Amino acid sequence: MRIRTARSEEAEAFAHLAWAAKASWGYSTAQMNEWREGLSPSAESIAQQPTFVAEVNEKLAGFCQANLKAKPVELEHLWVHPQFMRQGVGHALLSRTLAYLAAAGVEELHIDSDPNAEPFYIACGAVRVGEAVAPIEGQADRVRPQMCISIATQPNPSIERTVSGKPEIAAHVEC
Repeated sequence: MRIRTARSEEAEAFAHLAWAAKASWGYSTAQMNEWREGLSPSAESIAQQPTFVAEVNEKLAGFCQANLKAKPVELEHLWVHPQFMRQGVGHALLSRTLAYLAAAGVEELHIDSDPNAEPFYIACGAVRVGEAVAPIEGQADRVRPQMCISIATQPNPSIERTVSGKPEIAAHVEC
């Protein structure tokens, strides 16, 4: 697996990947169409926000983007193609993003999670800090977990990770 910085011209490929990932949870096509815009990062956001790509055997496996303009800083996107789920891609992308944020002095990352992704984020050290009412057809009581990950801003050899051969500070992520 290789983690690299995203390129603006990849926006359309990222939108397709996000769609495939979200659809893997069994949402209806009608519901997916309602979410289409939110699943699609813009070329501008890719150019302006920290956005990372995971490739496995030179294939797009996932991407992750943080929104530094939001106060507090938010995880805008973290999507893994269904073909690569449960293979450490999401963990690697989140770790890389947290390392970037730690180096930038950010102390925590807020996540507006899909209910299906909550166990992943909890396994990565996030805690639920609230919920947003988010009913959809057939799930009137559906909520989106609001989560937060504290970021270690000091180097720690026991959690240091390497990306592309360079040591980086990482948050405590062991999912």
